[in-house]
Amino acid sequence: MLSGPSSHTVRKVNLKSTLDFLPYAEGASWNPTLICSPETRVALLVDISKWATNATANTERIFWLCDVAGSGKSAIAHTVAQQCRAKGLLISSFFFDREISGRNGPRTLLSTIARDLAGLNPALAEDIVAVLEEDRSIASAPLTRQFEELILKPSSRYTFTKPAIIVIDALDEADEGQGSEIFTELLDIFSNQVPKLPEMFRIFLTSRPKREFDEIHSQHDHVQLRSIDIHAHANLNDIEIYVQLKLKEIGRRGKLGENWPDQSLAKEFTGTAEGLFIWVSTVCNYIHTTIDPKEELRHLISQRSPQGLPAEEKMDELYITILKTCNWRDNAFVQGYGLVMGSIMAAKSPLSVMALQSLLGNSLKWPVERILQPLRSLLSGLIAAGPVRILHQSFRDFVTIRAEISPDSRQFFLCIKTCNQHMALQCIEKLNKELTDDIVGIGYLEADEKVLPGIPEIHDITEELLYACKFWIDHTVGVQSPVPNELTTALHDLLSTRLVLWIEVISSMGRFPGLWEVYKWCQVRIKYSLLPSLNLIIISRC
Repeated sequence: MLSGPSSHTVRKVNLKSTLDFLPYAEGASWNPTLICSPETRVALLVDISKWATNATANTERIFWLCDVAGSGKSAIAHTVAQQCRAKGLLISSFFFDREISGRNGPRTLLSTIARDLAGLNPALAEDIVAVLEEDRSIASAPLTRQFEELILKPSSRYTFTKPAIIVIDALDEADEGQGSEIFTELLDIFSNQVPKLPEMFRIFLTSRPKREFDEIHSQHDHVQLRSIDIHAHANLNDIEIYVQLKLKEIGRRGKLGENWPDQSLAKEFTGTAEGLFIWVSTVCNYIHTTIDPKEELRHLISQRSPQGLPAEEKMDELYITILKTCNWRDNAFVQGYGLVMGSIMAAKSPLSVMALQSLLGNSLKWPVERILQPLRSLLSGLIAAGPVRILHQSFRDFVTIRAEISPDSRQFFLCIKTCNQHMALQCIEKLNKELTDDIVGIGYLEADEKVLPGIPEIHDITEELLYACKFWIDHTVGVQSPVPNELTTALHDLLSTRLVLWIEVISSMGRFPGLWEVYKWCQVRIKYSLLPSLNLIIISRC
C-alpha cells in the first residue's frame, strides 16, 4: 500500500517554498580557486583566525580590511571564508562585483544572508519563515527592516555555541552612486545595528578606502580596522613567494625549460611589483600570451614600469602597456574594441563569446574572439567558453574613467553611457527578431483558463535572448537624451508586437519587473509628437 509524504517532509518543502520569496544572489559565495597562494599572508590570516574564534563580548564584531586596489584583499576574503567553512563557523559569504547584476548593490545582501542563516538550523528556518508568512513584504522591505526581522530577531532567539562568521568582500562596489540612500542605510547597519547581534556573530569585511568608511572606523569601537602595508617586509616577502609561483606556472604551461625562471630577473620583477599582487598577476597573464615571455618580462620591467607610483597609477601604466600592443592602426579592430569591450563593460551580467557574437555580430567587421584575442591577459572566460569577465575592477575603472584624461590613453576610453545605449538597442532588436510564438512553452497567457496548468517552464531560450529578456529594461532606462530614432522605433515594435511574449518568458523565470520604469523613462526622454502611440501602448499594457 502506497503512503503519502510525511508531515515532516511536507513542512520541509513548505519552508523551502516560503524561503524562496527571499531574493538570493547566485554566485556571490566564496570560490576555492581564488584563495591566497600557499605560504602567503600567513601572519595576517593567523590574526584573522584569532579574531574570528575569540567569542568574548569584548571582541570587535567587525574585522575591516581596508586598502588599495590590487593589494590582494579578495584573495584573503576567499581564504577566510574557506577556513571558516572548514571549521564549521561560516554562516554566509557575499562577494560584491560591480560587473554582475544582483551583486553590484546591497539590495540582495541581507536576504541572501538570511537564507543562509535559515540553513544553519531548522529552528532558525522556522523563525524566519514565520516572519515571511506573516508579512511577505519583508522580502523587498528597506534594509533596516530586513536586518531586524530576518537576522537580528531570529538570531537573538537562538543560542549560538560557537562563533558565527559572515564574510563580505568589496563593500565599495556595493555603492550604487553618490548619495545612494540604500548604501547609506547599509553603512548605518554596520555602524549601529551589528553590535546588537548575539556576541558570537562576527563580520569579516573588505573594501577600498572611502570617506564614508573612515567615519565608521573612527567612531565605533566594535570595528577593528586593518590595512595592508604593501611596502612592509611581510607583504614584500609574500610577493616574492607569489612571483616564484606564478613564474613557475608559466614555465610549466609554456614548457620554458629548467633555466626558467631566471632568478635575477625574478628578483627584479619582485622589486618592480612594489607589493601589488594584482600587478604581478596581470604581468604574468600578459607575458604568458607572448612568444618570448622572458624577453617581454625583461623589456617590460626595464622600459615600461616606472617605480614609486601610487598603486592606481602603476596599474594604469601596465594597462596602457598591454593595450598598446593591439593593432590600433586597423579600423576593424578599433571599431570592434569599442563595441565588444564596451558591451563587456556595460553588461549587467557577464556574457560568453558566443552570446556577444550573437548580440553584436551584425555590427562587427571582425569576430568577437579575434577582437578579444590580444586582450586575453585582461579577461577570463575566453578559453573555457564561459562568461567573459574582466580580471580586476581596476581595469574597468581605467578604461571607463581615467583613460579619457590623458592623451596617451584616450584611445582606450570607453564611454559607459554610449556602451549602455548600444546594448539597449541590441537587446531590443534581439527580442524583436527572436522572441516568437515558436518557442516551446509560449502562449500560455492566451490558453483556456480551465486547462491552464500554471506558468510553464520556457525552453529553448538562447543565452543572449535570455539576457535580452532580463535586462533590456535596465539598459533602456539608462539611455540619456537625445534618444536615437532607431532605438525609439525598435522599442515601439517591441511594445506593440511582442510585449505579451516577453511577459510570458520573464514570468516563467519567477521575476516580472513590470513596465513602470520604462513608462517613466518614456515620459522624460521621448517626445510624444514624434511617437504618439508609444504612450498609449505602455499605459494599456502596464
